[in-house]
Amino acid sequence: MRYKNCFDKERRDFFRVISHAGISAGLIKASSILAGVMLARTAEAQSGTPNKHCLVFSGGGCHPDKWFPTGASLPVQSAPLQRHYNHFAMLRNASLSGAGHGVMFHRFNNGSWSDDSFDVNLGKTIGANYPVRCLNVGTTAESALSREGYNGRPLITSPQAALDVLFAGGSGGSGGGNGGDGGLAPRQSVVDLHYAAISGLRTKLGQHEKEKLDSHFTAIREIETAIDSGGGNPGGSCPQPPGAVVAGFDTHAKLHADIVTLALSCNLTASVSLAFGTDAHTHFLDALGRESHQSHHNQGNLPLHYTEDIVYMQGLTAYLYDKLIERGLMSSTIITQVSDMGDADSHGNSNVPMLVAGAGITGGRVLDIGGKTQSELYQTIGLKLRADQSPAGGSYRNWSTSTIANL
Repeated sequence: MRYKNCFDKERRDFFRVISHAGISAGLIKASSILAGVMLARTAEAQSGTPNKHCLVFSGGGCHPDKWFPTGASLPVQSAPLQRHYNHFAMLRNASLSGAGHGVMFHRFNNGSWSDDSFDVNLGKTIGANYPVRCLNVGTTAESALSREGYNGRPLITSPQAALDVLFAGGSGGSGGGNGGDGGLAPRQSVVDLHYAAISGLRTKLGQHEKEKLDSHFTAIREIETAIDSGGGNPGGSCPQPPGAVVAGFDTHAKLHADIVTLALSCNLTASVSLAFGTDAHTHFLDALGRESHQSHHNQGNLPLHYTEDIVYMQGLTAYLYDKLIERGLMSSTIITQVSDMGDADSHGNSNVPMLVAGAGITGGRVLDIGGKTQSELYQTIGLKLRADQSPAGGSYRNWSTSTIANL
């Protein structure tokens, strides 16, 4: 049989697996988690080619002498990432269009008002066959970080709303969702809803699929419990009580990292983005007891505060790496981190701290990219992910005429 491209073959293989398992298309549509588990069976038979992407925004820039290592030891601002250094490449001499505060549509884009941002474009290409095309979550309300054509896509700031998108079709499976954090009416647990739908099929699933389902259900239950208990404290119960609100930047950031990891490991989506704050830096860092923006304009008097902010933010990235490794995702997923500026003293666009980690990336090194921008970075990663060969390859946005060599 001839196939249009490699993705067409994977899609047909997926339908063949479903047919042999005796699972109806209707149930697949009704249960995103079952679709993800069955998709995983075909994905695991593929080569080691990366097939998912996680795009991270971590604002604040850096002081280059406190960010880039001279040997194998990371200096103070990047030190929280030391245990994961072998997984990522640090990009030296990286530039950023639109550096500074208040231009978020440059971060996952290049300032275009009419084109998809990178995460959304990947959702339309490599994520076209997944239950959710693209999941955009973050700690702080923002409508311009991710763009779909001329329209900004609101970040999903509510962890419960993110779960609804993944498991309850909160936005028709398109990856949208409510950006607010208001109280939600009582609901049945995602686990209970999906477990009831799938329980009659368990005799048709192999042991591997059963174990995968149980693992995913356990992870979902843990996140639901964390949401219900206000974040992190054991003993919460499902369903969520009326008016329960997860509070605090730190709790939000880590819950969203958990949800992103869950979405990727359950094969519910191939493209996720996670924003730790915004480039306006008006978010309050409860773990440090201050607004982030204060440290960016008082460095003469409070130089330690700025370094503490960057250390804290990179601790969140390290937490995300921990979760991705726990779920075995580093061999299938590329993780790209961008910021909003370089040296925070000048709010400039040179030496912007960018990281690329995971599948197909040689870690434990600093790669000089000679002033290239996020456009060349996204072009390089997009081609590594074969987005131009995807079922909707005609929709792939060429970001640049050049790529970053040796990444």
